[in-house]
Amino acid sequence: MRIRGAKPNDAIAIRKLVEQYVGDGTLLPRSESFIAMHADHFLVAEEKCRLIGCVHLDEYAPSLSELRSLAVDAAAKGRGVGRALVLATEERAKRRGCATLFAVSNDEAFFNRFGFQARHIPELDRERSEVSRYKGVFAKDLAVGGAVEDTGPKDQT
Repeated sequence: MRIRGAKPNDAIAIRKLVEQYVGDGTLLPRSESFIAMHADHFLVAEEKCRLIGCVHLDEYAPSLSELRSLAVDAAAKGRGVGRALVLATEERAKRRGCATLFAVSNDEAFFNRFGFQARHIPELDRERSEVSRYKGVFAKDLAVGGAVEDTGPKDQT
């Protein structure tokens, strides 16, 4: 498995990964056009030329970003794909100068394993949807040594 930056032509596969979690309310849907337009903000997990996971890093403010649309193919669950995507997202957020990374989720235990803790994020008060306002917000402060331009995806194995 390797983690890499998404490309616009990954949009169909990313949408299909996210759709696996839309029906139960875990994730909000993402259109192929949205994904393709924001491909540079997505990371994907790839194995044998097939996408098995994805995540979206969405910048709210210069020092605040959200980890969104974390999805792992059902056949790849339990193999560390989600963990690899979260850690890669943290690294990308640090490279982009983000001081705080947060996630909106019902899976507090998962995010606690990475040092995320329940926290109020005032910037979300106006934007929370009917679906997400019933979920918890978990945040983690990142050790950032100053804003560094993200020069593109880094492969991880």
